[in-house]
Amino acid sequence: MRAAIVFLLAMLSAVAKPAAAEWTLISESTSGAQFFIDLATLKKGARPRVWFLVNYPARTKRGHVSGKSLREVDCREEKIRILADRYYTEPMGSGVPTVSSDQPGEWEYVTPDSVETAVVRLLCRDNR
Repeated sequence: MRAAIVFLLAMLSAVAKPAAAEWTLISESTSGAQFFIDLATLKKGARPRVWFLVNYPARTKRGHVSGKSLREVDCREEKIRILADRYYTEPMGSGVPTVSSDQPGEWEYVTPDSVETAVVRLLCRDNR
């Protein structure tokens, strides 16, 4: 997994900044969930933030097929939180929005060797 994260970071650092809403695949789970970020939305600083998208392998019980969330990272503490999120009836954040929230969540430590670990490393590489 560590090698995959290093490879992912190398690939993302070499990618030119895409146009708005151009999602960059960063990982795929063994269950088939796909994880993307939109580098065009990246806001750098002490607490960088970026839009994150997940495509679920099957429709969830609540009818979601995909979800978008604005994630903020505390680089010094290596924590992450969701600032806003939206869930949709179709892949890639399309279709009818079913649930949305603009209430910032609590700060959480990231799980080691997870997709969020790779996101934290990418967003914080210039802030350490």
